[in-house]
Amino acid sequence: MPDSENGRPPIRPPFQAIHIAIAVLLVGFNLSIRLFLKSLRDDEMLKDLERQRLESELQYLKYQLNPHFFMNTLNNIYALVDLNTEQAKKTIIELSKLMRYVLYEANKNQISLEHEIQFLENYIALMKLRYIDNLNIRTEFPVVVPCVQIPPLLFISLLENAFKHGVSYQEPSFIEVRIELADEGVIFNCKNSKHTHAHKDAYHGIGIDNIKKRLHLLYGNNYTFTTNESENCFEVLLIIPFLS
Repeated sequence: MPDSENGRPPIRPPFQAIHIAIAVLLVGFNLSIRLFLKSLRDDEMLKDLERQRLESELQYLKYQLNPHFFMNTLNNIYALVDLNTEQAKKTIIELSKLMRYVLYEANKNQISLEHEIQFLENYIALMKLRYIDNLNIRTEFPVVVPCVQIPPLLFISLLENAFKHGVSYQEPSFIEVRIELADEGVIFNCKNSKHTHAHKDAYHGIGIDNIKKRLHLLYGNNYTFTTNESENCFEVLLIIPFLS
């Protein structure tokens, strides 16, 4: 039909040009899908590599912690050998319980809160054999521990720190340890006496540094870790979410 204005037929694009345009669109669409899928695969590979890196770092931090923990415990036994042989023997028995846990349980990514609390109780029993006088130890753990999973050896560094820097042979000392469960997760609170002769950097060391790194690797920013110092008390609060 001729154009109503100038009497000429309308101009239509060549048939071949339409096919070329469709082919270009199909090739471009196909290429876009390929690039998108490749991007997804690359993202998965990067996430997998990141997971492997985090696992390696966590294992490295655990391997740092274990020798550090046993070194301190062996020093405690050494201090007891000359003071009280029978107590030293009891200490070795308590140490064997701790070693069994560290060697066979702590290599897991997750451990039950009940087992972790038992580990802390064994450690406290070990310390009581060494520190007999002038030390008041109070613990507040759940009577019935629910089936909750946490990373192993997470609390021991903080408890170690309390015994190492919060106990004095010359002055009365105290340690208070509390674990409870709330909607936000597991709450660990530890208070210990602070003595005037303690070094200003006494409450910072490999144990505290390790636990901060582990917390960041495990939870990102989804946790609470605070310390508070007064003239005669040092307190640490740790809140970790439940593991899925």
